[in-house]
Order: sequence, then C-alpha cells, then structure tokens
Amino acid sequence: MFKILLAVDGSENAMRAVQHAIRRASSAKDQYQVELVNVQHPLHGSVAGFINVEQVKQYHHEEGMKVLAGAADALKAAGVPFAQHLFVGQPAEVIARFAAEQKCDEIMVGTRGLSALGGLLVGSVASRIIHLANAPVVLVK
Repeated sequence: MFKILLAVDGSENAMRAVQHAIRRASSAKDQYQVELVNVQHPLHGSVAGFINVEQVKQYHHEEGMKVLAGAADALKAAGVPFAQHLFVGQPAEVIARFAAEQKCDEIMVGTRGLSALGGLLVGSVASRIIHLANAPVVLVK
C-alpha cells in the first residue's frame, strides 16, 4: 500500500493538492492510503496566558476541523481511504516527524502562488518540509 501524508492548510493550493492526490489514487484506490494532516500554529504566549487550556484546545480543534472538512469531503466523495490528524506546533517539523512515524512513502503539500522571484523560495513551510523530511515531497501549485 502506498501511504501519502497530505498536509492541508485551508488554502486554494492545498485543495489543488487534494485534487491531485485524488487523481493519482483513482487508478489504485485499494492500494492508496492518505494521512490527511492539519497543523495549527500555537497561540502566541501572551494570548495563551489569558485563556484557559481547555479553551485553547477547543479553539485549535475547531479551527483544524474547519480546515480538514473540505479535504475530507473531497476524499470521501472520491472513495479514497484516509485518516485525518490534527496537531498543534510548527507545521514543517510536525509534518516531517509524523510522516516518518507513519512510514509515509510521500508527502504532498500545496504551495503558495508566488511570483517568479518568490517562487525560488517555494514558501517557508514547504521549503522546511523538503529539508526535514526523509520521504519525497510533492509540491502542488
């Protein structure tokens, strides 16, 4: 079975990555597993100091589920097997670590729509994932 970590952040490019994963999986549905991941950024220290821990957890859960919903609906509709995961932390580090733990064959992420010059930088999260991950990284624009 080919296991892919598909990281989504709610952006248009992330949804293009979802569609790309669906197209690739369509010919091998039973041999393709998607680990659908969203990583929420931790709240800034000064903000978190005024909100109790349960409220912070609830906030991250609600925001993460909103981000995962569109991708999960698309994968379900296409019949692609997936499991969804929600984390809080630094996205690139969390994605690379989780991909290694799950023994993913590939990591797929959407990139930001950058200008020609900005395109050289790929995007800070995508660039970090490329440097940290052991698995191949597919960038979808």
